[in-house]
This record gives sequence, C-alpha cells and structure tokens, in this order.
Amino acid sequence: MQFAIVGLGVFGITCARELEKLGNQVLAIDIDEKLVDDISEYVTRAVIADATDKDTIEELDLASFDGVLVSIGDNLEASLLCTLNLLSLNVQNLWVKAKTDSHHQILQSLGVKNIIHPEQDMGVRIAQKMNYPMVKQYMALGDEQFLVRLDPPEQWRGHPWSDVQHNHPDIIFIMLKRNQQIFNQLPDGFFFQGGDKLVVGGDTQALRRLAKAIRQTAI
Repeated sequence: MQFAIVGLGVFGITCARELEKLGNQVLAIDIDEKLVDDISEYVTRAVIADATDKDTIEELDLASFDGVLVSIGDNLEASLLCTLNLLSLNVQNLWVKAKTDSHHQILQSLGVKNIIHPEQDMGVRIAQKMNYPMVKQYMALGDEQFLVRLDPPEQWRGHPWSDVQHNHPDIIFIMLKRNQQIFNQLPDGFFFQGGDKLVVGGDTQALRRLAKAIRQTAI
C-alpha cells in the first residue's frame, strides 16, 4: 500500500519509518530540507514541498494514496490549510494530528473522522500502565468495552477460572496461553499456574473491580 506523511516531526518520522518497515511505500513530505534529507534513506520517497499549496498536493497525487497523515505540529494554520486541500481532493483515509482541543474541534467541523492526539493518547496509556501494572496490554472496542491481557496474579494459582468468574461475573474469558498451548475453553480440572497469560473482556467498571481485587490479593 501507499501512504503519505505530511510533517516530519518526531511523530511523523516515527509513523513514516514504521509504515515503511511494515512493507508499504511511504512518501514523506515537509517544507524543511534538513528533515527531508534525514528521512530520505528510510522511506520510498521524500520530497521538499509546501503542503498548504493546493497545486503541490495535486501534483503529488495524494488522492490516489491508501492513506494520508497530516502530522504538522505547532503551525495550526498550516495544518488546517493542508487538511482543507486534502479534503477538497477527496482523500478518503485521512488522519490528522491535533495539537489542542480547539484544533480538534475545527478539524471535526471540517469533517475529519480520524483525529489523533499522540501526546495525550500516550499519556493515558502510561497512566493506565502505572495504575494497573497487572495489565500488560489492552484494546478498546468502543462503548467502554475492552480486551485486556494480564498475567494471572499469584493468589489465583491453584484456583480454577470458575472461582474468578464467581466473584466477577461481568468478566468474560477470551483465551489463555500456557507455554505454547492456546486454550479457548478451559477444561474441567484446569487451575492457574505461574507463567499463564490470560485475555479477558469486560466494561470499564467490571475491569476496575477486577484490578482492585488483584491489588488487594483477592480472587
């Protein structure tokens, strides 16, 4: 697939390099010659261009790309002009980095569907990991529903899943990995052991109650 990254700050560069590593063709765009030179060896193509100029956007044929990320940092006007140009060309899979809440609101009013706040999003994830160290990974499913990967705590060892389910009926078992074996259903007589990796699902409140019980060394 082909992706374009407009704005080569730390976030834009990281996205560009990662997309290239994943086997995609990446076009990196910035008005700063040094930033373009620095990334040129890591992406398919890097160009010095002013993305606020509509003619430039048309010449680069960004409407034909599978996705475009606008990662222009502190220059609100440049970000909005670039976004307007891309919207006018009917770029479908458009992602825009918002710096502030007002920036977000303006982008939303323009009809941008994919608005991201990298610093805020990372801050939330770090805070969640600090507050819930037992949670190794999580994925939001929408409507306050989450999938969570956790290591069963020591107090669960020697207990079956039914003991946990009894105290936390709103928590849904998804799967468990033990060594190289995956269990989508736990057989009778199955007890938690050290090294197990568990995936469960539930809403925010149910998962918080589970985390609280784990911190209190309860089941």
